[in-house]
Amino acid sequence: MISSNTRVKVEEFPNYLFCVFYAIEKAKTVKLLDIDFILGNNFLITNHTKEVYSFNELKENMERLAQLLLRGPDFLFHYLLDTEIDYYFPVLERIDDHLEGLEEEVTKMPMPRVLNRILEEKRLLSLIRKTTFAHREKISFLAKVEFKFVSKAALPYFRDIYDHAVRISDKVDNSREMVSNAFDLYMSSVSNKTNEIMKVLSVFATIALPLTVVSSIYGTNFEVLPGAHNPAGFWLMMCVTLGLSFGFMYFFRRKGWF
Repeated sequence: MISSNTRVKVEEFPNYLFCVFYAIEKAKTVKLLDIDFILGNNFLITNHTKEVYSFNELKENMERLAQLLLRGPDFLFHYLLDTEIDYYFPVLERIDDHLEGLEEEVTKMPMPRVLNRILEEKRLLSLIRKTTFAHREKISFLAKVEFKFVSKAALPYFRDIYDHAVRISDKVDNSREMVSNAFDLYMSSVSNKTNEIMKVLSVFATIALPLTVVSSIYGTNFEVLPGAHNPAGFWLMMCVTLGLSFGFMYFFRRKGWF
């Protein structure tokens, strides 16, 4: 059995053309599945560790399969590869929709769990980008280089796959830009929230400052303090401290600091 998790490749040997590409699984969690193709003059062999939906679907469509086999194994190879490459589009659309939802959550409530999901999407898109970039490069070989096992009649069809691979690669770059923007938005939101908290705490600390100063003065051990023996001295001190506090609040409000 050919080993899995190999790099994307297109290699020609005397009796066959060996290619490795990656399909994308449309499940709750996006996964990549490597598919090996061995193309000869009159045969096509595929190797994969899991069932591929498009392959099973083609097996059930005997009329379509017969038409492809009549045209040659290179056209069958084109059909299978084109189908799997096109599956990237709906998956990337779903990722974009998820990223838009994350951006909305960030603007409403930047929680750590949202950051974890953003980082997961970022790692996933980095993996997909490496794969799609390799796809674009190797499919260009199939579209532009004359291989013995790919007929000239099939070359225009592989050029069409190459166009799709380029579009997918560009779309992945756009998605990576979206996830980077979501990450920047999260960090900005957290920074703004922290600044708001620090501002409120600073205001409270400043308002409490005159209370602390006056109470500390009257908490000294001197026997003679203004108003110390006045029956209303305590209430006078409270009025002074509250007046200072409200004065600070009025000043901060006028400045628009809170």
